[in-house]
Amino acid sequence: ACEAFSTAVKLYPRYADAFYERGLCRMQLQQEKCILDFNKVLAILPNHFQAYLSRAAFFGSKGRYSKAIMNCTEAIKIHPRSVRAHLYRGALKIHNKTYKNAIEDLNKTIELDNICTLAYYNRGVCYHQMKDYKNALKDYSITLLLEPKKDIVLKVLVNRAVIYTELDQYANSLEDLTEATLSKPKDSQLFQALGICYHRLQKYEEAVKSFSTVLRLNPFSLDGYIGRGNSYMEYGHQAGSKQAQKDFLKAIHLNPLCIKARLCLGYNLQGLGKFQKAWQQFSVAIHIDPECHIAYDGRAVVCLQMGDTFAAFQDINTALKVTTSAEILTNRGVINQFMGYVSCAMKDYQQAITVDPDYALAYFNAANVYFLNRQFSQAKDYYSRALTLDAKNESAFLNRAITNTLLKNFEEAKADFEKAVCLSPFSAAVYYNKANLHNTLKQYEQAEEDISKALAIQPYDPLMYKLRADVRGKLGFIKEAIADYKKAINIQEFIFTG
Repeated sequence: ACEAFSTAVKLYPRYADAFYERGLCRMQLQQEKCILDFNKVLAILPNHFQAYLSRAAFFGSKGRYSKAIMNCTEAIKIHPRSVRAHLYRGALKIHNKTYKNAIEDLNKTIELDNICTLAYYNRGVCYHQMKDYKNALKDYSITLLLEPKKDIVLKVLVNRAVIYTELDQYANSLEDLTEATLSKPKDSQLFQALGICYHRLQKYEEAVKSFSTVLRLNPFSLDGYIGRGNSYMEYGHQAGSKQAQKDFLKAIHLNPLCIKARLCLGYNLQGLGKFQKAWQQFSVAIHIDPECHIAYDGRAVVCLQMGDTFAAFQDINTALKVTTSAEILTNRGVINQFMGYVSCAMKDYQQAITVDPDYALAYFNAANVYFLNRQFSQAKDYYSRALTLDAKNESAFLNRAITNTLLKNFEEAKADFEKAVCLSPFSAAVYYNKANLHNTLKQYEQAEEDISKALAIQPYDPLMYKLRADVRGKLGFIKEAIADYKKAINIQEFIFTG
């Protein structure tokens, strides 16, 4: 075809369409001299619309987006209502990262053709890049409703899933990714994302299955082993932790320099009480990357658990030199508190709150300090803030209940104890303190019921037997009370002699 068009232009040197068609042939043949043909067309016919668009396509393919946009602009001057020219200029502006300008072109495209699928899709991409998730979701959804080609559907589903993940809407993300895997059942990255969604939704068995699929498709996927290992860790039993350990070790075997795997293995060993081995993993991670603040933070906690407070303090300070975060500041507060520097601990918690006002643990720990200092009103306020940010913290409910009891806010205390029981129905501490409240209010039957539940969970606590003996004495159950007193004394003597 190229030869035939060349013959044509030899016979008719001003045959613009022949130059244009030869330029298209040369583009298909990936010959850069195609641009010379398009230039020749425009020299003969300055208003040749297709030549401008083709020249824009050429420059766009070479990454010269500004020149491509200029050619689209010239094409639009010739045909101001061209859907194709506005759409292509909008797409080029996306590549040029001028998203607001791209949206203007894509709006015009949609105005000219309100069922142009690519316009909605590209506008969705612009909103996505600008983090205007509401409008991005709207455009992606319209794109799916227009039922375009399968490759566009797949891109939209993946992009929309990414937005849902950013918005912490993991159930919606899961739906889109599941549908995407139907089109690409051998795409390991899709199953990786699917596994992460299951993990965030606390569906750990499904997460393990998804990560196992990743590893079946790609046996060398480090993220697959790490993701599956973290899911096994969430099983909450030693067998799961052991299985997780195997996955982390496999990832390290594949890449000994994989810091993420080292950190996960360190936390795994720490959870199993193997502090020295955990310390070694965090140390290796620090050797690989001396700027890895997570490794310093993890090693600091392990040092604290091993009783080496000085080393813990050194590591946590090194972590804070690398980066300042609410989590690390809170951990330093815990170390300071453990060392007896309560005022320094409180400064760390307050600084953590300043760095991240939404970090619940900093409020909780600060509340505990206020409680120890008998500043009960401040403690209650900080427990409340912690619960606003983390409504599933049973310890915060329990501690606020105790605080309310001391402040004589008995009805509020009762409500907090009930919430703590709902969140942690097998906590002896909750029932023990709840029994104390009922005892204070002279509600002895309820107190007896609660302390009996506590003893059923934790049967070798002398303080609990003493409280139940006190309550039973007030109820007139003298024989049972004496038996409880004796039991408390026996346990206490056993503990003392042991």
